[in-house]
Amino acid sequence: MQVTLVEINVKPDKVEQFLAVFRANHLGAIAEPGNLRFDVLQDENIPTRFYIYEAYRDRQAVDAHKKTPHYLRCVEQLESLMTEPRKKTSFIGVMPA
Repeated sequence: MQVTLVEINVKPDKVEQFLAVFRANHLGAIAEPGNLRFDVLQDENIPTRFYIYEAYRDRQAVDAHKKTPHYLRCVEQLESLMTEPRKKTSFIGVMPA
């Protein structure tokens, strides 16, 4: 399992727009055959900070996700909403197997 944790910091006046943009990516991602989870989390202490927890079956599923129209459109639209570039950390899922 391939897991990515993405931190996205959004401009205070762009939170609702971010949610609309990211909802389309979320809905597209969870419909992908290799997707296991795609959670969008909001920091309870910093409401402009979001974490995306993505789990895919394997590297090929991750690569396929990054070529989808919903992903490409989301990345393009995020640029004007963020206060800084996205931060990504990749993991290999150990449990559950």
